[in-house]
Order: sequence, then C-alpha cells, then structure tokens
Amino acid sequence: MPAKGPVSLTRQTIYCFIPIMNWYAAYNIKKFRKYLLIAIIVELSLGAMYASLIPEYDKSGINKGAISEDINDLEINWTEIIFRTDHPSGLPIFLLILIVEYSVTVFLIRRWSNQWNNQFN
Repeated sequence: MPAKGPVSLTRQTIYCFIPIMNWYAAYNIKKFRKYLLIAIIVELSLGAMYASLIPEYDKSGINKGAISEDINDLEINWTEIIFRTDHPSGLPIFLLILIVEYSVTVFLIRRWSNQWNNQFN
C-alpha cells in the first residue's frame, strides 16, 4: 500500500540501491508507473550505448575482429561477453553506466519523495 503520510528520505534512498526495493520506493509515493517508464528508457538507451561502444560478438560469442582458426578456441567466456573485460574500456564503461542508472534513480525517488512529503506540511 502507498504511504498515507510522509516518507523517510533516508529509507527511500537506501531502497534505490536494492533491486526490487527501488520499485517499492516508487510505489510508496504513487510514482511506480512513471518511474518504471523512465527507468526502462534510461536502461535501454544506456544498454544501446554500451553495445555500440564495444566491439560486437558473433553468435558463438567470439569477438568478430579476432576470430581464431583453432577449433579449441571456440569456448564461450561469459565474463568477457557480459562485462566486456576483453576490451580495455569495457569494465569502466559498465561501471559508468551503473553510476548513471543509480544517479537517475536516486534523483527521481528523492525528488518525488520531497514532493510527497510537502503534501502533508
């Protein structure tokens, strides 16, 4: 149930960093749909940026620019595919995207929580 009174800004901010609880924080101040729409747009655009900055992989998970002729090198390394650790800027870009996502979440939830609390003053 949404809050019937003022909400704690500290608690709402902590919820922003816990998966699923960020949704609860938005629901608690009756901004769930708006938050979900903004979060999806931000995450899809950042994901597209991430995918465009790092070299592509073919279906077998091998970097297209460095395809090996040896059949023994066709092993898929999921850490390289997800975090792009094979590319020098892969992990820093991944961390930058996380920072942007959390910053947007904290900004929106704190702003909306302040507006929610101002209704009761």
